[in-house]
Amino acid sequence: MNPLEITYVTHACIKIQGEFGTLLTDPWILNEPIYGFTTWKFPPAIIPPDALVKDLNYLYISHPHEDHLHVPSLHYFSREIKILLPEYTDYPCLRAQTVELTLRHLGFYNIKKIRPWQTINLSANETFTIIPASKDKYWDWENSGFVLATPHCKILNMNDCPSSKEIYEKLDQCFGEIDLGFVQYSGVSMFPGRYRMPIESMREASAKRKHSWVQQKNMIDFLKIKRIAPFAGDFAWLDDELIHCNWANRATPKLFENFVKENYSEKNIKVVIMYPTDTWTLEEGLQRNHPEIDWSNYLTSINNLSLKLSKKVQAIKQWLESSNKIDLEVRSRAYTSHLNAWMTKEFIDFNARIRFIIEGPHAGFSFVMQGLENECVKFIWDDTDDVDQLLYIPESTWSAVLEGKMLLTNLQWASQNFQCKDFRVEIARMWFWFENHADLNNRNPQVLIDPALHPHIAQRIRPMLGVFTVEDEWKKLKDTIEVIT
Repeated sequence: MNPLEITYVTHACIKIQGEFGTLLTDPWILNEPIYGFTTWKFPPAIIPPDALVKDLNYLYISHPHEDHLHVPSLHYFSREIKILLPEYTDYPCLRAQTVELTLRHLGFYNIKKIRPWQTINLSANETFTIIPASKDKYWDWENSGFVLATPHCKILNMNDCPSSKEIYEKLDQCFGEIDLGFVQYSGVSMFPGRYRMPIESMREASAKRKHSWVQQKNMIDFLKIKRIAPFAGDFAWLDDELIHCNWANRATPKLFENFVKENYSEKNIKVVIMYPTDTWTLEEGLQRNHPEIDWSNYLTSINNLSLKLSKKVQAIKQWLESSNKIDLEVRSRAYTSHLNAWMTKEFIDFNARIRFIIEGPHAGFSFVMQGLENECVKFIWDDTDDVDQLLYIPESTWSAVLEGKMLLTNLQWASQNFQCKDFRVEIARMWFWFENHADLNNRNPQVLIDPALHPHIAQRIRPMLGVFTVEDEWKKLKDTIEVIT
């Protein structure tokens, strides 16, 4: 039989080729920003989408976060391609249908939903099994992973799927030793990069931050695994106003490799760092097709990438700033009143209060988002009582939310937070709820699947919303990588 060959594309997107054909995972394949158009990738993708989407048999989408369910990227794929999705058997609610509904609105129809631990045959010798998210991170149940197994090779992809001892014990019972496991090495955090504080305080807080590597340690501690490929943590910020987030809010795969060497040397686990276009097979190991990156000097590299993509960065910024700011407070009161009526009253396990402060010459007003345990989350105007946090929102960002260019759930990444009281876990729970429910289960600004969200917008499917191309973009990106490395 033909051996499995893996090509690293970008972020959580890998291409696996075998007897069954070709499977592509979580395709954020464009160099377009996510999370309120703030967050990019470094290193960037360098395989042009037109070349990547040819001769594919399967797509797998692990969960609805925008860096895994990226609508502008999905727009490049044939609507006939077979898509593999996790089924959420323990969660019979509308939120569990978000990914499928988004895909069907885009015109995809060949969709196969797979239950937790269910195995399907991709060929006579190759199987695909869905791994569910651990219940330890109860709010993140939409996530999933998979094992693609042949008689000679077993590939585990956990992306940023929450894991636990129980999950890995069952996985070990089912599959035994894993040849190569993919796991996220860094996520996006509001603190300290998106907090309003002096730069010196931010540097001090960033220096004190410890990378817990919980998910990565679970994979090492509870699983027999030969190799680990850290991926899906390549977040970068290219706007001048956010450039500090590159040292405040991210890790590097090299840091993870050092962590494994220092703490698990006796296990002889090989860390396989892959860059876009690199390939791996069990027989030949890693084939490096991309120049090595100097992770001790990555900030300079990101600055160079920012210069190369400056026209795109500015085009997005100008597009957001052009949003309608007339009667901003009147429209804001109407919008929040509408959300109060429609937002779900479920999954509320916190008591917290956050004041949204809209800043700018057309604004100068504020309101409170309040969560009451087992009751509701609602927006309250003319409230002067104490709050847990302040969220400072530029009027251009807020007007983009009102206009439907940006989702409310991504607002915090384009704003600045300030902690008024000692931090409590309940505040984090409120943000988790906010990210999942404030936009009525919509997760992408390009596809408004619930008609109750922005009912005034007639065009609900806008797959290229916020996408601005630059001349010879893919050639410049490839040239950039050769220069900055």
